[in-house]
Amino acid sequence: MFGQEKPVAAANVAVIRDKGIGFKAGLLAGILGLSLMVLAAGTAGAAESAWDGIPSKKAPKLVTEGLTEQDHPNLDKVFVKPGVKLASYGKVMLAPMDTAIERRFDEVLLSVRERDHAFEYMTKQLEESFGPALVKEPGPGVLKLAITFTDYVPNRSFHAEKARGGGTVDRVYSVGRAAFQATLTDSQTGEVVAVIADADMGLPFPDNVNTYTIYGDADRFTRRWAKQIARLVTGDAAS
Repeated sequence: MFGQEKPVAAANVAVIRDKGIGFKAGLLAGILGLSLMVLAAGTAGAAESAWDGIPSKKAPKLVTEGLTEQDHPNLDKVFVKPGVKLASYGKVMLAPMDTAIERRFDEVLLSVRERDHAFEYMTKQLEESFGPALVKEPGPGVLKLAITFTDYVPNRSFHAEKARGGGTVDRVYSVGRAAFQATLTDSQTGEVVAVIADADMGLPFPDNVNTYTIYGDADRFTRRWAKQIARLVTGDAAS
């Protein structure tokens, strides 16, 4: 009759209810799957690309407590633990390198590509300078060398990212520069036995022959530093 509700069988109600539950479960599963896909895409997008800028980071203060400063003809800072002769070790192993490079808002960040070049080139130069004195495992007579680049400006930087405000610029540096801090520790005890630091900048134009290279100035400093660190450890006269 008009105005009266038609009775619904209990079995039909159960079927409708089950279908509703199934629909909700399917919807939730779909949302969860989509969320996981978005998360995975975000994680993949977060992976470093060659052109990503390395975040600006203030260089740590040199930890020289218990060390005595020594004069060096070329390196800015050399601190050694009193009574320790670095040459008595004679061997060194490399720790993973790091960067702590501070940039002002209007400056260009170091890119992943440039950081990787700095690490790879320094490693290569240390391998050549130390020769068989460079080892891979800790042990008696082995120092652990940890290097942090505290500045690194290539002569030419492509697709460079600004420190603040976003965006990229194609900027050419006519003069390159670089700086590092290094800590030498006893590989067995972990005791700091020496701290080294230096910074250098290329010559101004037009005297700088590296102005149209990519890493000319920084590579030159790196070659020199590798030789000087090796000579400090092996006991040869400093260059």
